[in-house]
Amino acid sequence: MTETVVHVTTLEQWKSVLDVWFKQGYEWVISGCNYKEKTFEQYGSRQLGLVDYEIKKIVCWCNNDYNGDNLIEYSEFMAQQKEDNKMETYYVTQEQLDLIESAKDLNYPLTGITAPENLQKEFDKTHFDNEKEILRYLGGDETIEFKVKEQLYRLWRIDEGGDTVYMHFIYGTPDWTMNKDAAFTAPLEVIREWQTPAWSMEKVQHGK
Repeated sequence: MTETVVHVTTLEQWKSVLDVWFKQGYEWVISGCNYKEKTFEQYGSRQLGLVDYEIKKIVCWCNNDYNGDNLIEYSEFMAQQKEDNKMETYYVTQEQLDLIESAKDLNYPLTGITAPENLQKEFDKTHFDNEKEILRYLGGDETIEFKVKEQLYRLWRIDEGGDTVYMHFIYGTPDWTMNKDAAFTAPLEVIREWQTPAWSMEKVQHGK
């Protein structure tokens, strides 16, 4: 089911829409979290959408032939974001969230992450994608919140040639791919619906 489709006219608008969805934790239906400028510049796509394949994924229409009632213009999409997203939400691991909250509970949170006797070493060895937002949060910005990323899973098997293959979908039909990044990923309860004796299940490591 298609959730939202946005019509853009410039590469900057294309990236702005993706920035909103990347920040919300969504990924491309095929693979990767880059902007895929080639799809805009060489293939002429001007339509970006969220579709629900058990979980929401980002897609685009290279032929610009989507004409459903939920097709909106870029300006309308951004106006919706301004209205709906007064609270900025960032997704981290449970370990990262625990560390952030440990600093937040200190009398002087910002000092807590810079003073060696407090949490500096823990923050130094932990990779955060949103350091500026963490500083704003610890500084008292109440428009920012952090939530734990939902654990995702994928299905894999060893084929007759000894290669590892992963389950994915082509136009809604189960298929296989040797590209791990293109595998179908979903929460545990959804993956269990597709698991058969032919497939083994594994956790998706964040960023891999």
